[in-house]
Amino acid sequence: MINFQSLKFKNFGSFGNSFSEIKFNSNELILVSGLNGHGKSFAFLDALTFSLFGKPFRKINIPQILNSINKKDCVVEVVFTVGSTEYKVIRGLSPKIFEIYKNGELIDQNAKSKDYQSLLEDQILRMNYKTFTQVVILGRSSFVPFMQLTPADRRMIIENILSINIFSDMHQSAKAKYSLVREQINDIQRKVENIKEKIEMQEKYLSKLQEQKETSKTKIQNEIDSYISIIKELKNEIEDTVNNVVEDKDFVLEVETLQSEKTQLSSMRDQIIEKTKTCMENVDFYEENSSCPVCKQSIEESFRNEKLSTNRQKYLKLEEGLIEIKKRLSDVSNNIASVRTRRESNSKLDKEISMRKNLIELHKQKLKKLSKEIEEIDQVDDEIEKENKELLILQTKLSDYSESISDIESRRDIYSECVSLLKDSGIKSKIIKQYLPLINKVINTFLTNMNFFTHFELDDQFNEIIKSRHRDEFSYMSFSEGEKMRIDLALLFAWREVAKAKNSAYCNILILDEIFDSSLDSVGTEELMKNLNYLKKNGSVFVISHKLDQMSDKFDRTVVVKKKNNFSRLT
Repeated sequence: MINFQSLKFKNFGSFGNSFSEIKFNSNELILVSGLNGHGKSFAFLDALTFSLFGKPFRKINIPQILNSINKKDCVVEVVFTVGSTEYKVIRGLSPKIFEIYKNGELIDQNAKSKDYQSLLEDQILRMNYKTFTQVVILGRSSFVPFMQLTPADRRMIIENILSINIFSDMHQSAKAKYSLVREQINDIQRKVENIKEKIEMQEKYLSKLQEQKETSKTKIQNEIDSYISIIKELKNEIEDTVNNVVEDKDFVLEVETLQSEKTQLSSMRDQIIEKTKTCMENVDFYEENSSCPVCKQSIEESFRNEKLSTNRQKYLKLEEGLIEIKKRLSDVSNNIASVRTRRESNSKLDKEISMRKNLIELHKQKLKKLSKEIEEIDQVDDEIEKENKELLILQTKLSDYSESISDIESRRDIYSECVSLLKDSGIKSKIIKQYLPLINKVINTFLTNMNFFTHFELDDQFNEIIKSRHRDEFSYMSFSEGEKMRIDLALLFAWREVAKAKNSAYCNILILDEIFDSSLDSVGTEELMKNLNYLKKNGSVFVISHKLDQMSDKFDRTVVVKKKNNFSRLT
């Protein structure tokens, strides 16, 4: 419960540079009167709401509440207690001031005045401007009756009175956390999708690397095997060729020997031919001559026959020798030709061997190059290992994100359940349904006290059901202005009683602005006074009215607001 002690102000509206003070800590019914424009509403309505909420009760621009003559040093101070704690709020303009004191010590101000105001409304007053103007102040000029509020504003006021607006705060907090968690999940899911794409790309890249490595390695290995096979085949050919090569280390000596023998044989052949020729000449001589042509001596027959026989035998022997020498010479020539042929064959085979050896060396060079290519391909393993490590890192991240999503989804489900429980149709609806019978009973009690016999009911959506006459159903707007005023007052008094029962938005003051000057008839005025006398038991009731002469005797005390030299003051 809030107990207002005092309100003082200066340079506020039409009030001057000296503090004016209003005491609230009396159980009295107080009439506030004065001429139009003398500052009644400034003093009792605008000053109080400005001190607490930073804005006046009426629709006045903030700069206009500064005294138009002094134009500076506007200060409003309100003192109140909540339980055993005393608070003082000081608010001002030119210079701008906003300070909250708790038991005489200034509460640390936040960087934003909005947060400081939230501290005052949410943690100290525990009600906002709309609730305050429904429970504490009823002004004819700018007061919006409960029944003319939007359903959302109606709900907010009831929740404030029942002290269940904390559930709305919790609902907003849970929704914010739920949205944050959902965004976190969406963010992580985006990261998961991104990592999955990276993993897929990494796996494809690794597969491609491995495939390229295997394909290249297989191709090169096939080439290596082919060259090895060719080299082996060439070596076998060389071996076969070497086997076909005739040993010819003494070729020159052999040729020289054969040539020498051939020369000797040729010489011997020539000599034998000469000898055979001589023998033939001797035979011809002795056959043709019986005497010597030179000396003319006769040749003995026996001698001539002997010479013929001797030469003929010698000729035969020489012919036999010549045949033998020619045969031998032919053999030698054939041997020389054979040796030369063999040499040419060996030379050809040597060339073939040399050619194959060159091919082997060439293929070995290619093998060496291919071996280096194999080594270079094997170096791809280092890159594959590096990329595998990168893949493992991505898979680990994916696993971590999956676990994180699982944890956050659990929190999301919890927040979702909290949002469901804390929304209007949840816990608050159940609490409100429990209090609705009491609220409706109190409203109908005050309507009866106002001599207005209708059955008024609010449902859980705060829509009215009003039955009158023969229990026909009516809406709020179907009543006259005076009847609507009775309903508005009954609701105001009911909210105060409910707040008192809940010890929430209840306070020790009630301010009514020109209620008696509006649409209430004499019966309504009398019934209202009865209710006000009942309400003053719990605090001060201020009634602002122009009917000073007609009503002063009905109040415990009268405060008159007068203006002198353009400055207002309280008397």
